[in-house]
Amino acid sequence: MHPILIELGPLKIFSYGFMLAISFWIGIVLAARRASKRGINPDYIYDMSIVLILAAVIGSRMLYILTHRADYRSFLDIVALWQGGATFYGGFILAVAGAAVYIRRKKLSFLGLADACAPSVALGFFFTRIGCFLSGCCFGHPTKSIFGVVFPPHSPAGDYCAGLAVHPTQLYDSLYGLITACVLLLVDRKRPFTGFTFGMLCILYGAGRFTIDFFRYYEDSAVVGKFLTVSQIMSIALVAAGVLILGVLSARAGKAKRSAV
Repeated sequence: MHPILIELGPLKIFSYGFMLAISFWIGIVLAARRASKRGINPDYIYDMSIVLILAAVIGSRMLYILTHRADYRSFLDIVALWQGGATFYGGFILAVAGAAVYIRRKKLSFLGLADACAPSVALGFFFTRIGCFLSGCCFGHPTKSIFGVVFPPHSPAGDYCAGLAVHPTQLYDSLYGLITACVLLLVDRKRPFTGFTFGMLCILYGAGRFTIDFFRYYEDSAVVGKFLTVSQIMSIALVAAGVLILGVLSARAGKAKRSAV
């Protein structure tokens, strides 16, 4: 729709890159404040954010390219991050791995920091998916519903579905990210144990992404067995991981409570 947000002569600020930067900035500030309230030095958040940003950008980009290989014909296409094109799960997996290494070296609580960062992750969907919408990537199947959007030519959606209204799945995901962030901030006020908010993030995002993907367009390379997408399979795994996290931690908290009596 508007892939270039601002153009001043040779200077171009791309919508996706701008929204991605906004999501990281707001997410880091929010996580640092939440960490401080938990007795965690916010400097750890700022230091760890460097690792998380690099891992998230590289991981999300690589998985997107693997599942949309037809869109990338040159090295320039691959490194053009500002034009959009990223998959959450690639960034999430690599970011968690990078955070785990950092936390282990600093001898910090993984679950404590994960709880502090969980709402920031969800809020990141809200901002970055707006960038996807403006860039015309991550679009949905053609639709005749009132929600349909016709993307202009020379955009990913416009090239694949010229003149056709498609589901604005970017906005569906964006709105769901905002709702998820609000829910996490609310339930975190009375979290029964450390790790609860992170477990809820896994369940909520996995369930939402699984549903939204039924409306989203994917190339054949991203579909497994002509039914589920790679992201949907990962969504199932993420929900299962969230349920397992909550189950194990709940059992441990209950056991500790009984032992204290």
